[in-house]
Amino acid sequence: MSDKMIVSGYTANSQGYLENTTIPLDSNMPFTGDPKTYGMPVTVSAYFGMLFHFYNYLSQNPEVKEFFQGVYSVEFSKASLFRLLSQPGCEFVRFHFVIPEDNNKLSLMGEGLDANHVNIGFPVLLEKATAGVLDSGPGDPGIEERGNGGEKKELMDQLLAALKASGHPFGAVTRLDLENS
Repeated sequence: MSDKMIVSGYTANSQGYLENTTIPLDSNMPFTGDPKTYGMPVTVSAYFGMLFHFYNYLSQNPEVKEFFQGVYSVEFSKASLFRLLSQPGCEFVRFHFVIPEDNNKLSLMGEGLDANHVNIGFPVLLEKATAGVLDSGPGDPGIEERGNGGEKKELMDQLLAALKASGHPFGAVTRLDLENS
């Protein structure tokens, strides 16, 4: 896995939707042997554009906003991601939406995937599902939930408020707007 590839990544068009960029991003990514890439670097404009579209969608769909219950991001620690990626044969990470606690707040759960996008430890998972016995045991694949991390809402609010104050169209809807509506 010492091969490297240069990736271009994605930027945002004037409406904030992703498009391939002709601006080369200074980014080297480990090559996985698959010419398709999953998860590409984005420019600052793409970052703000994607956030804008998400918050704009929530503002226009109150029923969806209620589902998120004010949780608009989930944090994983570096150690958590390394545990997933360090599993033998792991080339990708899949995130599932989950509700881990009785407060019904949305979170994410990550699992490692091999080069064929199959769960690491799939035979173990299938055996347990088939038997209906879900006790932990040796050979269980590594699966990570977001733990007790948390959002630094103030920093994101400050960033989006600055974008709004600048008059940029991507600042038209922010997290604070959603919380105050």
